[in-house]
Amino acid sequence: MIEHRHLRYFLALADHLHYGKASAQVNVAQPSLSRQIADLESQLGCRLFARTSRSVELTAAGSEFQRSAQLVIQAMDSAIRSTQAVARGEKGELRIAFTSMIAWSGLPKMIKSYAVNAPGVNLELSELIPGALMKAVETGECDIGLTFKATVQPPYQYRELQRESLSIAVPGDHPLARKKSVTVQDLIDEPFILSPRDTASALHDTIFKLCRDSGFEPRVRMYTQLQGTIVNLVGEGLGVSIIPTSMSKSNPDSVRFIPITNAPEITLGMVWNMENSNPCLSAFIQSVGTRLDPP
Repeated sequence: MIEHRHLRYFLALADHLHYGKASAQVNVAQPSLSRQIADLESQLGCRLFARTSRSVELTAAGSEFQRSAQLVIQAMDSAIRSTQAVARGEKGELRIAFTSMIAWSGLPKMIKSYAVNAPGVNLELSELIPGALMKAVETGECDIGLTFKATVQPPYQYRELQRESLSIAVPGDHPLARKKSVTVQDLIDEPFILSPRDTASALHDTIFKLCRDSGFEPRVRMYTQLQGTIVNLVGEGLGVSIIPTSMSKSNPDSVRFIPITNAPEITLGMVWNMENSNPCLSAFIQSVGTRLDPP
């Protein structure tokens, strides 16, 4: 059977046409190289080299075999490199799901940094509401999710990356729009526009607790799933909202974002299935580390 070593030994001799130089290149003794070449010729049933006491030359068959052997070695080397790159998570596919709010935080910079360092990985990005994101992680539709704090049990794991403050969003012509900061009590009589609990439970519960701790139950005028939609509805004068401060980067002229005095922070992080064997996932988690750089 012709093996990988036969081809390497043959190509070394074909390049140098000198047993001493060829044996030095492949790091074997000259007698061993001679035996391997003789074995290869025996298996092929033809002479590859014409030998004299003074020279070594390729035969016509040897020249043909040289061209073919080079292609085989190149293909094999490429297969080895590609396989090892996949095993290291440097090549393959990674499916990342994220919430709309994450898109306004440090996600773009994080994706850019990872993409630059892992050019062989194809990224599939999906923007989902938090509830759908968790289901996508559980069903394997995505490899990792970037979202609000999630309470999970093995085999799932959540890692905190960033904490973010909350702000209120009011229409640009609202009386509160002129203030530099507000308290939650300033919103006691305001109609709220929020995400339903089954969409973003962590954010929903934080907002309701914040209002209740301030002595009132928020009067919700309407629910909608996406934070971007909430901002647009606020801009139309349909109500106010409490949203992550990073959403102010959406910067619509019709909305004013105002910091809340002594407001709690919300947690952003990543969640994944520890039984997911995708090498790109492990490499991504390692590259992100323990924090998401601010935008």
